[in-house]
Amino acid sequence: MPDAPLYLIPGTMCDARLWAPVAVHLPEAEIRHCDYAGSETMEAMLDALLDQAPAGPCHLVGFSLGGYLAMLIAIKHPTRFKSLVVIATSPYGLSDGEKALRQRNAEMLTRLTYRGMSKTRLKQFVHTDNLEDKTITGTILQMERDMGQQELIRQLLAPINRPDMTEELRALAIPVHFIMAEDDAMVPFEAVEKFTTRSANITLHKVTGSGHMMPFEVPAELAKIIANICE
Repeated sequence: MPDAPLYLIPGTMCDARLWAPVAVHLPEAEIRHCDYAGSETMEAMLDALLDQAPAGPCHLVGFSLGGYLAMLIAIKHPTRFKSLVVIATSPYGLSDGEKALRQRNAEMLTRLTYRGMSKTRLKQFVHTDNLEDKTITGTILQMERDMGQQELIRQLLAPINRPDMTEELRALAIPVHFIMAEDDAMVPFEAVEKFTTRSANITLHKVTGSGHMMPFEVPAELAKIIANICE
């Protein structure tokens, strides 16, 4: 059982529903959720994260964009947190090409009506073995529909200028754990593995049989890793 509250930060176009399958396997944990929807800037996202955090020390657990935000806030306010758990993201900034693609996609969304994630796009997020599981894909698509087109534009643009945090993470005084899927098509496992093996204070946990959406695809395994980290 975790020895302090788990503060869970969702990823792009996700909300507390992301964590529901994991929470089932952590019945005794005290869980708090963060909601940064509506934030126009990365600074506003970080303000929301800090404002909603438990008053006492907690374990900071972030997924994808939420993992990136969790890294930033842990570096800025390390005494607020007992540990940092980063799921399915990297500490690196975006390349110029990635920034340009985000800008183009956001501009396109301002002109067109977004019809939701395509099957081709969904394959980038979910392991091929799980693509026909409607409990996974259906929830992903429903969260996206519920949060809406304008929120997608905000979440594409607000965190576009991401600093590289590798050196700051190496100097962080709290335990840092990365949980990465070997078959994640969005965040290459090898890039994060290279960083963590050169960082004495950072632990890497490798997950197999999952794509990017680990909280849906391997919730029991993810819960076990989180519980072991935070006990």
